[in-house]
Amino acid sequence: MNIDYSRQYSIWHSDSPEHIENMKIYYEKLLMPYIPRDKNSFILDVGCGMGFSLIALKDMGFKNIEGIDIDSKQIQSCLNKMLNVTLVEDSIEYLSKKEDTYDMILAFDVIEHVPHQYQLEFVTAIQKAIRSDGILVCTVPNANSTLASRWRYIDWTHHISFTEHSLDFLLYNAGFKNVRVFETEFFQAPRLSSIFSHLILTKCFWSSVIHWFCFRSVRALRRIEMIAELGWGQGKVIPLSLNILATADKRS
Repeated sequence: MNIDYSRQYSIWHSDSPEHIENMKIYYEKLLMPYIPRDKNSFILDVGCGMGFSLIALKDMGFKNIEGIDIDSKQIQSCLNKMLNVTLVEDSIEYLSKKEDTYDMILAFDVIEHVPHQYQLEFVTAIQKAIRSDGILVCTVPNANSTLASRWRYIDWTHHISFTEHSLDFLLYNAGFKNVRVFETEFFQAPRLSSIFSHLILTKCFWSSVIHWFCFRSVRALRRIEMIAELGWGQGKVIPLSLNILATADKRS
């Protein structure tokens, strides 16, 4: 059965110049700690969507970047942006032909869309496609977050959400080593520099301040809940962001 995923994706994303620029900035900040130094590195974005991370990488000077996706409309969006992308029917089959090809593979908000019984095979195919000194960077819905249930079921094509432990388990059993899991935030604090500029007089600035205050308050209450339920040792370190981000490599 063919599914038009653009119906879901368009809730959050568009091809407007303003949105493309905002997403490019978001991915530049997200990727900066993990990108290779060599601008000639081979990088694959699995589930590239409308190409926002590819645009960020291209803007950062990387030359050998490509993306794959199973949705034709999102691939067409990428092609309209002159990005190097491929429409695939089977991501596992595609990856199996790319063994030891990439220095970095990205899988942002992808693994949760793979049926549970195929996830290990899928991530193993990613692991084999990465070179011995390469790295995987991925994000998935966080089952620890305050909105975990909504984030899990907000998309009909989601099959699962993850904790830091279940994501580590999956990546490790796919053959990855040195798995690390982090919080990753969509919402950024208001810039302090805005306080000393004309922006402090705008409604947008004060809306962001109120939003930030509510965000930090709810997050603090969630942290207290975790500590109360699980004790200080566990409760203080559990990631609480809507998504969690993992990096993994093949080094022993």
